[in-house]
Amino acid sequence: MEINFFDDSATLRFEHILVYAYPDLRRLWVRIWLPALLDGAAPNVELRLLNPDGSENNSLVLLAQTDTKLNNTFHLKDPVPGATYRMIAELSVGFNAEAKTVDRQEFDLILEFRDPEAEQRGFGVGLDEWFAAASEEDQ
Repeated sequence: MEINFFDDSATLRFEHILVYAYPDLRRLWVRIWLPALLDGAAPNVELRLLNPDGSENNSLVLLAQTDTKLNNTFHLKDPVPGATYRMIAELSVGFNAEAKTVDRQEFDLILEFRDPEAEQRGFGVGLDEWFAAASEEDQ
């Protein structure tokens, strides 16, 4: 018997993006879930955080990712507690001029501490079903 760990019908996209600010409000904990795909190139992930005025605060680029769960710490420049920032996440395949964007997500986040241990909701994409599944596991 063969057990297939890959979903042949899955498309390359962000399944979930979850962001929590650390208590010091100078860093963000970012977790990204990607589908497990058998074929295709390892995707690149780019995160850009925009300040409340629209200027870029910082960015993070992860090239040729082969993991399906990515955990990273994102550092902020001159953080403003309570302010609303904009996160832009892009998923691409290839490099340089041949890179092709396959998914792009944007969402707002308020720079405030929310405790994941107390099940306070973080910011991100695809979280409704993720939090619902996590609640079902707890029951």
